Amino acid sequence: LLEASSAGDRAGRGSANEQAVYGCGASFAAMPRLVVIGGSGYVGTRIMRAALARGANVASVSRRGMPYTDIVQSLAGAEWITADVEDREQLAAAVSGADAVISCLGAFGSSEFMRRINGDANAKIAAASKEAAVRKYVYISAAPFGPVEALIPGYFEGKRAAEAAVSQHFGANGTVLQPGMVYGSRRVSENVAIPLQLVGAPLAAVFGSPPVRALAARLGRLGAPLVPPSPVDDVAEAAVEAALGQSNFPSDGDGGGDGGRGGSDEGGEKSEACLLGWEGIGRLARQCVSAAPPEVTLFWDGGCPLCRREIAYYQRLDHANRVSWVDVHARPEALEPHGIAADEAMSLIHAIDARGTVQVGVPAFLAVWEQLPYWRMLPPLVRAVPLAQPTAEALYRVWARWRLQLTGRAATLGGGSACRKP
Repeated sequence: LLEASSAGDRAGRGSANEQAVYGCGASFAAMPRLVVIGGSGYVGTRIMRAALARGANVASVSRRGMPYTDIVQSLAGAEWITADVEDREQLAAAVSGADAVISCLGAFGSSEFMRRINGDANAKIAAASKEAAVRKYVYISAAPFGPVEALIPGYFEGKRAAEAAVSQHFGANGTVLQPGMVYGSRRVSENVAIPLQLVGAPLAAVFGSPPVRALAARLGRLGAPLVPPSPVDDVAEAAVEAALGQSNFPSDGDGGGDGGRGGSDEGGEKSEACLLGWEGIGRLARQCVSAAPPEVTLFWDGGCPLCRREIAYYQRLDHANRVSWVDVHARPEALEPHGIAADEAMSLIHAIDARGTVQVGVPAFLAVWEQLPYWRMLPPLVRAVPLAQPTAEALYRVWARWRLQLTGRAATLGGGSACRKP
């Protein structure tokens, strides 16, 4: 669960993105080129998505093949480069011309293997990036885990050696992210994903609570394993902002480390890489997500009392403005650009998901839930459990047809509402 990305992630090739650049702290005047080492892995694909959303020219570098087909299709504009980062010439070619580099490289195995991949290989990536005149460098590391580190010493020794290399080669132009467990939907095959959020989200709520944070501080190193897990999308957003933005964020100590180990910035003075633990990652991600356009558009019926109450609840959770809430009772013209008929929208709820696809019924709710805290753990479960989504869809359609009659509100509701019986 600590692994950021596999050393053997698969890659291929694609085309360059041609969108305009935006971001919560954009620092590149022209379209920047971002190279993501391990960009076809669990964290890496989320970083690719976040960078493409900013209009960056993004390339993934990994050893073999592409990620799963649907992921490649959803990352239109990404470039997939096949390279072995332990080969000096291939690595130099891969990072050549990059404005920024993010390394997600990490692996489990024998202690020797983990020191080589997590430590030596990442140190070589940082050195090659410096030689290629890369401006900013970000490394996805791991939070200190106190006594747990003795169980897999090679993993953490490699991570800390890589952190030192970031400070050595990039100083203040380098950033090290130290998340704990990184949770989200993790693909393990074309058709199977592990919903890590079912474990990670509850742990994040518990471990992030004031009593547990106070206990962890009192326990010192023994309390390090109580570090709250981080959502994979938060890690991705924070990494992209650190690489492409100019947000001012100081190193924090919530990861338990001291950041860099010395190095030099562009002026030649000793400096350290910025260190972001779980709290800093979340803070930076929220800052950037709030500045970005909404991911999903939901068309809802403001003429329905039940709908108003339900949507008001969801809106209170949408602190990051991830959803655009469009009341089609008040603005039916908003449906026209999407080819949705007003009667259809009034009969069943509609949404435009993060990929720009129209979703109807339960899939529309899933698209919204994916953007909301607490609720985002539910969609992977609904999709993974056999017959769960068809059953939910059948129940929803019955409820959509009869909910006003069932709640006794039909007599108080006028026409022009999805709550009326079709």
